[in-house]
Amino acid sequence: MNRKRWIWASLVAICIVLAGTVPGAWAQDYVFSLDRNISRVIINIDGSADVEYWLTYTCAAGAHPIDIVDVAMPNGTYDLSTAQAWFSAGTGSGEEVPLSDVRRSEYVTPGIEVHLGQYTLQPGQQGTVHVIINVREMVYPDTSDDTYASVEFSPLYYEKANVIGTTYMEIQIAFPPGVTRDETRYHGQQFDETDVLNDRIVFIWTYSDATGYETHKVGVSFPKSYVNKVYSAPVVIGGGSSGGGGSIDLSGIIGGLCFGGVGLFIVGSIVLGAVQGNKRKMKYLPPTMSVEGVGIKRGLTAVEAAIVLEKPLNKILTMIMFGLLKKRAIVVNQEDPLRLEKVNPLPEREWREYEQGFLDAIKANGSLDEKVLQKMVIELVKTVNKKMKGFSRKETIAYYRSIVDRAWEQVSAEATPEIKSQQFDQSLEWMMMDDEFEERAGRTFGSGPVILPPWWVYYRPWVPRVRSARQGGGTSSAPVSSGGGTGGGRTISLPTLPGAAFASTVVGGIEHTAGSIVSRVEAFTGGVTQTTNPPPVRSSSSSTSHRSGGCACACACACAGCACACAGGGR
Repeated sequence: MNRKRWIWASLVAICIVLAGTVPGAWAQDYVFSLDRNISRVIINIDGSADVEYWLTYTCAAGAHPIDIVDVAMPNGTYDLSTAQAWFSAGTGSGEEVPLSDVRRSEYVTPGIEVHLGQYTLQPGQQGTVHVIINVREMVYPDTSDDTYASVEFSPLYYEKANVIGTTYMEIQIAFPPGVTRDETRYHGQQFDETDVLNDRIVFIWTYSDATGYETHKVGVSFPKSYVNKVYSAPVVIGGGSSGGGGSIDLSGIIGGLCFGGVGLFIVGSIVLGAVQGNKRKMKYLPPTMSVEGVGIKRGLTAVEAAIVLEKPLNKILTMIMFGLLKKRAIVVNQEDPLRLEKVNPLPEREWREYEQGFLDAIKANGSLDEKVLQKMVIELVKTVNKKMKGFSRKETIAYYRSIVDRAWEQVSAEATPEIKSQQFDQSLEWMMMDDEFEERAGRTFGSGPVILPPWWVYYRPWVPRVRSARQGGGTSSAPVSSGGGTGGGRTISLPTLPGAAFASTVVGGIEHTAGSIVSRVEAFTGGVTQTTNPPPVRSSSSSTSHRSGGCACACACACAGCACACAGGGR
């Protein structure tokens, strides 16, 4: 009898061992590359957050097909009824098809599992799983400032044995609605760029050469008045220093998410860099533009060069406007207040993105939509910033300043009115960049007649002599072609002005346009700066001793005052 009991006890022990080891061995059959790990946390006013992932997998040759993807939740307050998932082939650029089978995970607690069904990834296949779910308790106090709340986030990752290759990682955190740029703070590592999502400020961190078995923790803070609920930090009971100070998931699913509100593991002093005042708001260039590279970035347009020189945005908008006048795309119907009209039909040509953005901003009544203009300028700054990567801003600035000087010299050197006018027409935007434009224009055109440039008929159509020229009845010395610059129309002549009068008219017109092209220059520029160069405010919370594993999860994730979770990419 004792022998029988011993045998049964041995069998039971063996079963227990097998039960604990088989899932782990099974999970090891999954080998894949995590090609993209893009995450977004949208903070809501109720203290919850919508957690969103775009995860691109390639199933390795000879590996177990990826049929189910486990995604851990930061805590147990997630609402399964809000979970949505989609699948798309490749890197996710194609059509997304909904995945209807989303359940509570059998292997990850707390977590969900997404069943791929007919879209199971076979060895060698690549696909993207897109998941979004609401988690109720996501906003916690910022212990460095009683008036602030905070959120921290670390994307999921996997065990080194199961993942191969490199990963493009991108983390986005969208602030609650209404938070202004001056009110934002970041934790630890500074963000790489900013964006706007449905009028929310978004901080973005990018890691182009990451791996699927590592993660990065980021965080933000904001005035708690923008949310209705700030949750108390969970009580964390320390476990073993090797991790898993609670239940351990025997499936071997690994990786981790780390959300938090108090930043107890952020080390460093408090940097209250929310610089107030107009001077800070006018600095719209991204910090990365200041990183010196090597050599000159040639080939920029005058408008793009003006961005590098960080010229006032109202002047840059005026440069764009005059560029469109020169291309016969718009007409200035009224100066005060400024009223523009798009030429119909527009000349057939390929417009630069900022030119098209300006045209799109012209409303039916001729006024300008400043929100559309801001969006256009933000994209322009981003484009120039990308073009400048790897080049020296200092050398580039000196190069384009020399172009401005040469433009003035070429115009001044010409004695023939026709050629002088032609040189002025070609170089106008470059010369407009000059801080001494008024003085130099007076010196250059102070004496002798000046033939008005061809686009003048679109700039001052209300002036009788110019209006008659635009209609084909003017009398002056420089023949040009009407018809919107498309090569059609009849040859007409434009009037001349004494040099001093021309200089005064040009300078006065440009200055007046720059002063009225937006209602408030500071507010307009501040709106751009909120996205392109937010204040480098870092929020640090007091740190406390906390051992990894205290969050009771197998991935040994250590989060102070936040919830931990472990995630798997397939079973």
